[in-house]
Amino acid sequence: MDGPALTGYYTSDPAMDCEGTVVFWRDGKLLAVDRDLTGHELFAMDDSRAVIGRALLLSEGSVVVSLDNEVLVFRTPLGPLGEGPWPCGEGNLQGNPLLMN
Repeated sequence: MDGPALTGYYTSDPAMDCEGTVVFWRDGKLLAVDRDLTGHELFAMDDSRAVIGRALLLSEGSVVVSLDNEVLVFRTPLGPLGEGPWPCGEGNLQGNPLLMN
């Protein structure tokens, strides 16, 4: 099954919450993709910076993203970070134990 089409190119490393929703920054947007592969735009701004860090998901659902020399913090409806040694190990979903059958 394919997920939603994404615009742009540069993407932060993702983080996954305890419900299986992945959150990341791409093309000036904070995006979330739920476990049913439905995309949700949580925030958007006119921005095309290419130096993007990792998306961090804090316990109360806040998401922190570094862009160039700024750190942006967003309040979201997401849950806490999924359990495991690192829910998005190696910056991709293949290392995520929540997706393994």
